[in-house]
Amino acid sequence: MSKLVVEVCRVDHVEPHPNAERLAIATVKGWKTCIRYDPETDTPEFLPGDHCIYFPPDCVLPPELAHGPGDTPPGRLGIMQYLNRLPKTQDGVQPPGGRVKAARLRGVPSYGLIMQLNSDFGDDQGWEIGTDVAAHFGVTKWEPPLESVDGDSEPEHPRFHRYTDIENVGNFPDAIVHGTEVIFAEKIHGKNCRIGFIQEINDDGTESWLYMAGSHSVRRKEIDSKGRRSEFWCALTDNVRNMLTYIRDEIHWDQPKIGVVLFGEIYGSGVQDMCYGLVNGKRSFRAFDLAINGLYVDFDVTTELFKKFEVERAPILYRGEFNEALLDQYTCGPTTICEAESAGKFKGREGIVITPVKEVVYSPLLGGRLIVKSLSVDYLARKGGTDSR
Repeated sequence: MSKLVVEVCRVDHVEPHPNAERLAIATVKGWKTCIRYDPETDTPEFLPGDHCIYFPPDCVLPPELAHGPGDTPPGRLGIMQYLNRLPKTQDGVQPPGGRVKAARLRGVPSYGLIMQLNSDFGDDQGWEIGTDVAAHFGVTKWEPPLESVDGDSEPEHPRFHRYTDIENVGNFPDAIVHGTEVIFAEKIHGKNCRIGFIQEINDDGTESWLYMAGSHSVRRKEIDSKGRRSEFWCALTDNVRNMLTYIRDEIHWDQPKIGVVLFGEIYGSGVQDMCYGLVNGKRSFRAFDLAINGLYVDFDVTTELFKKFEVERAPILYRGEFNEALLDQYTCGPTTICEAESAGKFKGREGIVITPVKEVVYSPLLGGRLIVKSLSVDYLARKGGTDSR
């Protein structure tokens, strides 16, 4: 999951909308969003250099922002009809507010929205660029609902770590320097799965190695409460077992190995709203990353290992020098997991994940590993989407 970034921004660029005379396109950080334009006065709603508040997709605006002056309770923007309503709670209660989304407006992708600063509503005209104003406006982050595990969870293990939280490149457009050799991998819409081969120190001081499996946030028992093998454990095939053992025993590492974790995605029939051509309960697994002792392994090493042990990986769409002009080219488009005609109702891709070919452990801008994502506007705007985790 990416973190909530709602801050004071500068409008970097404004350009005409190619297909709508009353819209223009503003660029804020790495995002493009449609704004109003008055053709009679030749004036866009924002000009380059203007300060604004940017609300990215998947943030939740409270009624005080989303409602209009005539609504109950009254609000500021009057855009509730353009937001996604929040799902009802288990008690059948509709939460207030609405979820900001992305859309294609007259064929042009528009991500989120920007708002003018207005001192009449308590905005501080002296706010500096980068000021975090999420709490000030009562904005929260949309979180997909957690699946109930019904007692199928195991205690977490410190060496069986979760996957990196991936920030959106739109919020951090300068995170990857132009010219860096990178990989664009297709982001698969499924369930994050981790499989570990972990060293355990026994009470008598001896060591043993245990297999572990789970979702992004929950370590799972191998046999669930219904007597079935957990789908997360089903990804632990003989090929994966052999690869993890080989990594423990044969791959050079500067420190003694204490854990190997493989990360991938379970996808297919009934997993989410995108089935990738798999029907009648059929599911599959694609690996996308590998870590030893909590440190992620370079792309070329994982590629060699996946090939050697015939572990299928997420599709690689591009390898080469990073240039932000390539993002639009690869973020949107049909999935490459299967033929488009068999993909299901939504035939596009979720987006891409961008990593350097040589791992960068720490990015000052991201505060952690150098990895970002770019999500397709068509994926974000699709109808009937699911996002359980």
